[in-house]
Amino acid sequence: MGIKRERKKRNSLIKLMAIKVKKMKKYFISILILLFAASCNSKMQTAFNKEFIHAGTAYSKAVVVNSGNVRTVYVAGLTGDGADFEAQTRSAFNNIKIELEAAGATLKDIVKMNIYIVEIKNDRVDIFRAVRKEILGEKEMPASTIVGISALASKEKLIEIEAVAVIKK
Repeated sequence: MGIKRERKKRNSLIKLMAIKVKKMKKYFISILILLFAASCNSKMQTAFNKEFIHAGTAYSKAVVVNSGNVRTVYVAGLTGDGADFEAQTRSAFNNIKIELEAAGATLKDIVKMNIYIVEIKNDRVDIFRAVRKEILGEKEMPASTIVGISALASKEKLIEIEAVAVIKK
């Protein structure tokens, strides 16, 4: 009987310790989750801020996102003026340049471009590429997407260019 009682006592003690360990695990895990959530929340609040460049009533021509020591500049789709496709392309690049410079960047900082060409034809793509090469150089070209479209908001416009640039603060 003494051995049975001793086993019962030991098993009860083991069960009690197991319950306490489970509770401690729950508390420990809860504390870890709370600490993680708090750190994520504070990081998200301070992780980045936005600057709006040449903001209008309908949109901003550029938005800068600052995160750490990196500035990412998002330039809205901009068109250019001119009587023909080449003149409008050059003017659109100039308008992109103006927005980038207002944000502290240059055309060389562009990492991504989206180009929308009205009634796309090989000669227009060739003209665009030649102008882009002249302005940006031949090496380290930004990732680019060229899309043929039927029209832009202004009927006389033949090209619209969006750009994303990344610079260090």
